[in-house]
Amino acid sequence: MIKKKWISFSFISIDTPKSHPEISFDFISNHVEIVTLINQGVLPCHTHNKPCYYVCNLTTKQWQKMPSPKIWYDTMEFDMMVERSKPLHYKIVRFSRPKFRSHDKKFYLYHCIRVELFDLKTWRWKLLDEVKLPQEESLYCMTKVFINCSLHWLTWKRNIFVFDVKRESYCLFLLPPPVYERNDNKDIVLAE
Repeated sequence: MIKKKWISFSFISIDTPKSHPEISFDFISNHVEIVTLINQGVLPCHTHNKPCYYVCNLTTKQWQKMPSPKIWYDTMEFDMMVERSKPLHYKIVRFSRPKFRSHDKKFYLYHCIRVELFDLKTWRWKLLDEVKLPQEESLYCMTKVFINCSLHWLTWKRNIFVFDVKRESYCLFLLPPPVYERNDNKDIVLAE
């Protein structure tokens, strides 16, 4: 286990009978921030001093520098999907705030989100069509789950936003009425 600032990390393997296998996190630099955590032991990271992105494999302690996305856009959400581990194939999705466009009247009607997708096979970031949510909607951070090749987020208006990584498409749907009617002033959490 390693503690950095207020966050602690531990790695638990399903292949070992020990409840807490000894895996050192010493190889993770103090200048690296883990962008998101996933269950497969592969972590996307980035540095602050020289903006660079890396993918780190916890079990092999290997790093791989990857091309950076358009870092002049503020990141809203960042997530990774491992399609298979042998050979390793993953995709990374980055949602960011687009630049303000005063000349675009539709920009005022929607909450626009810029979408970039990194694919290990092509070794590049691909800019996808912008996500356009209703103006009062936004993704509620810290509530995402990954199910069936799709990332799911709760929104501020208690809807569910789904981004299908393989199809590179999204949809927005309502929570079932019994869920939001019974939990009027309580936190709702998505779970896998």
